[in-house]
Amino acid sequence: MTNGAYIRSLSQILAFAALWAPMVTSVAAAAEVIPAFDASYSVRYGILRGKMTLRLSHHDAGYLYETSLSPRGMVSWIRSGTIVERTVLETTNGTIRPLDYVSTDTIARPPRNTSYFFDRETGRVTGQYKTQLIDLPMRPGGHNRISGQVAIMLALKTGSNFSQFSIFDRGRWKDYEFKISGEKLVDTPSGSFDALEIRYASSDGAKSWSLYCAPSLNYMPVMIVYRENGKTKSRAELTEFRIDNAE
Repeated sequence: MTNGAYIRSLSQILAFAALWAPMVTSVAAAAEVIPAFDASYSVRYGILRGKMTLRLSHHDAGYLYETSLSPRGMVSWIRSGTIVERTVLETTNGTIRPLDYVSTDTIARPPRNTSYFFDRETGRVTGQYKTQLIDLPMRPGGHNRISGQVAIMLALKTGSNFSQFSIFDRGRWKDYEFKISGEKLVDTPSGSFDALEIRYASSDGAKSWSLYCAPSLNYMPVMIVYRENGKTKSRAELTEFRIDNAE
C-alpha cells in the first residue's frame, strides 16, 4: 500500500465517523443535553497505524465539536501532520444545526484549508473547498461532515428514527442511507461495551462501514470498521475517554 492510500484510508475512517446523522433532530432530542466528552482511538490498516480524537464541549446555546486524525508509526516518518476539523452548532426551534465548518489538513502537500458557513437567513452554504469557492442552497436539516455526529447521538439517546440524510462534504451535498442493528458486545483497549451497530454502504455495496455506539457512554462510538468487498480493511478502537456526568 502506498503512503497516499494509507492516508486516504485514515480519512475514510474519520469521514464515516462524520456521516452518522439524521437530517432533522426532534424537539425532544434537541432538549436532551449531551455531556461533554474527550475520546481517543487507535486506527489500524494492516500493519499501519493512526490516532483519532473526538471532543465535544458546550458552547453558548449549543456545542463546539472537534476531531483530529494523524498517522503513527512508520508512515509518520515519511508523511507527518494532522487533519483537524471543528464545527459550532446551535439548538433552536427544536432542532440542532451547524453554523460553520473549518478543516486544516497538514498531511496534504501543500496543506489544505476548508471552510463552510451555513446561513439560515439566506438559505445558502458559502465558503471554500481547496481552490473552489462554494455558494449553494441549503438542504432542510442538512449537516456537515462532523456536525452530524452530535445529531445522531441525540437521536439514539431519545429513540428518534433515522435512515436517510444529507451531508455537505467536499464542496457538495451527498445523500446516505443507514441501518441500525441490535446491541453487540464490542471489545476495545478501553474495555468491553454493549453497542448498537450502525452500518452504511456505498451504492454498489463494495465499500461499507460499521459504527458501534455504546448506550452506556451516551452513544459515543467505541469502534469503527471499514470493509471492502466484505473484507475488513481498517478498524478504529476506543483507547481512552472522559465523559462529564457519564451514566
